[in-house]
Amino acid sequence: MLDSPAQPAECDSPPGVEGPVGRGDVVAAVGVVGVVGAMGLPLGVLWAWLAPAEFVARSAMPGAVLPFVGQDEHPFDDMATFVLLGLAAGVLTGAALWLLRRRRGPLVLLAAVLGSVVAGWLAMRTGLWLVAARYPDLASTGAPFPRPPVLQSAWVIVTQPFGVAVTYCITTAWNGSDDLSCG
Repeated sequence: MLDSPAQPAECDSPPGVEGPVGRGDVVAAVGVVGVVGAMGLPLGVLWAWLAPAEFVARSAMPGAVLPFVGQDEHPFDDMATFVLLGLAAGVLTGAALWLLRRRRGPLVLLAAVLGSVVAGWLAMRTGLWLVAARYPDLASTGAPFPRPPVLQSAWVIVTQPFGVAVTYCITTAWNGSDDLSCG
């Protein structure tokens, strides 16, 4: 029979003994919501910098514009960029929170998901505000101009909470111990 590696002393709690959620857990959860939610600001700035603008020209119809050849896919590119950034941020957040051994559990998971919803909304609002300021409306000039990146659906904000929840749950399932503070 193979010998299993020795567990640290703090992992030797009797099976079935669980403490209630303490004040420290609630404070940690509030901190997680705040820190994860604040991640939306740099994510919005990064999306505004990476999302491609769509070059268009004024058409013969009043107020209408026509995209250049090959430019009409950019609204999809804008959404895909936001989704991938949110998913990457969610996976990294879930993995980082799992490494906080003393504060693992469902309360931290709920706080991370809530904070990720806030971060996604904040990233969307920040990014759209920045691209609107970066690309002024030049349709009245008659010359070709870049139209700002767009997000055609607000549902893109669910990718970061999804990444957090899946990553945290996979690491929880991967943990071989009944005590979440071990492993």
